Amino acid sequence: MAKILLIEGGNIKALDKVKFTEEAKLQDYLEKYPSLIPLGEIVEGASGLLCIGREVGVPSGAIDLLFIDKDGLLTVVETKLAKSPEARRTVIGQIIEYASYISKWTADDVYRVANSYLKSNLDEIMGKRSEEEFLAEDFKLKVEENLKNGKIRLIIAADELVEPMRATVTFLNENSNFDILLLQVSNFEESKSRTVLIPSLFGYKPPQPLSGVRHHWTEKEFLNDADKRCEKDEAETIRKLLEFAKSNGNLKWGTGTTAGSFTFYERKMGLSIFTVFSNGEIWLAPGWMVAWQRVKQGEKILESFRAELNQISGINTLPEGVFYRPDVSHPSQKVQFLTQGDNLSKFQNAVLSLCHKIKSEGQ
Repeated sequence: MAKILLIEGGNIKALDKVKFTEEAKLQDYLEKYPSLIPLGEIVEGASGLLCIGREVGVPSGAIDLLFIDKDGLLTVVETKLAKSPEARRTVIGQIIEYASYISKWTADDVYRVANSYLKSNLDEIMGKRSEEEFLAEDFKLKVEENLKNGKIRLIIAADELVEPMRATVTFLNENSNFDILLLQVSNFEESKSRTVLIPSLFGYKPPQPLSGVRHHWTEKEFLNDADKRCEKDEAETIRKLLEFAKSNGNLKWGTGTTAGSFTFYERKMGLSIFTVFSNGEIWLAPGWMVAWQRVKQGEKILESFRAELNQISGINTLPEGVFYRPDVSHPSQKVQFLTQGDNLSKFQNAVLSLCHKIKSEGQ
């Protein structure tokens, strides 16, 4: 059995490896000490993790632990002890199934889970942890972008990694877009009150995105990317949306690594209204801005905006409360629906009407 030799004051003491008897104990350590997951060893530029959920309920079970980092990337952790037969096969299918479910979440779903677990506001906590300027709007856009692109980190944590599991994970990482890592946490005890934990992370560095490192996209880069990835009529509509945004409000360029984006903000209070991505997606999400609390009859105004958008042919119907209720999911939208007939004009008119109401009702 593995040992650690502790040398102190000329004396040597052997620490015996102690097996975890319960998965819950391993979960306790990871929940309380996220630094036990040494991402920096194999993931370049990895940032620290914040636990935002334990036993997070999903249709097929419960996610053991859920973390997030400053880049808005979720990390799902499933714990299994080597003595459990599930540590060999079942856990891999289980964690992929959980990732499939989470990939359908919106940023609001993440905030709902996090705020409930933290008993606080996720933005406030991330702001305190950040060593740089923290912008809640940018962070939430990063969360949403990662979810849209299916970027979720998966970690299987065990007290001892068995070779068949390593081989399976290696195969998946080499032949798919999954990013699955294996974490081994070895437990040594010096005394009942003093524990030594040794984490080891195994896996492969995920491939760098085609667009390189994260940066603020420029108009030229964005339009070139849209031309490559979209049909001609979609790219032309994206150009018209960009010109509309420049003429009628303020816009901010995104920092995505897989797709460029810009967000349109109305001028009165700086509220975001919609985001357009160079892959042909459009995100309609004005409701999550905290500043909306300063708009009189905000929910009524948003419902009116929702109703007007739902009159546009081809839109994926927006359910009641979608812009202000965290429990209502945002249907994904494609720019394609705006290429038909006078749909683009109707959309722009709806946005201008919303901006006018904000200007009238904003405090």
